[in-house]
Amino acid sequence: MASMDGKTIEELRKLLVDRWRNIGRRAEDAPGTDAPAAASGLDSQAEIIDIAQNLEQLERDSSLAEQERRKLIAVERALAKMATGSFGICEDCGEEIPPKRLLVLPEAKFCANCQTVQERQNARTRSAAAFR
Repeated sequence: MASMDGKTIEELRKLLVDRWRNIGRRAEDAPGTDAPAAASGLDSQAEIIDIAQNLEQLERDSSLAEQERRKLIAVERALAKMATGSFGICEDCGEEIPPKRLLVLPEAKFCANCQTVQERQNARTRSAAAFR
């Protein structure tokens, strides 16, 4: 584990566990994702608009659920790294992630420099995919 003192590690562990609980709570409180039953005879334009709006809301809810799932995975991964002693080490360069960064984002996988590189690469990949 990175050369942080025990107090900082314990503070980070508490932050991660709190985030894990909050994400789980939000997932439980999320509105149901059951699609509304389609009307048997779409008699009016209003019914079509209602269905379209419901589908848009379902898509938004699904997107939010995916974001929550990714956050949960990141937090669980950080807790596992803490248990194995590899917490606080950049997955790219292997350097220690500064405790100040971890206190802001305890599930960080990369140091700030490597995170910037990752984001630039991801932006280029998305940009290239958009032109296909």
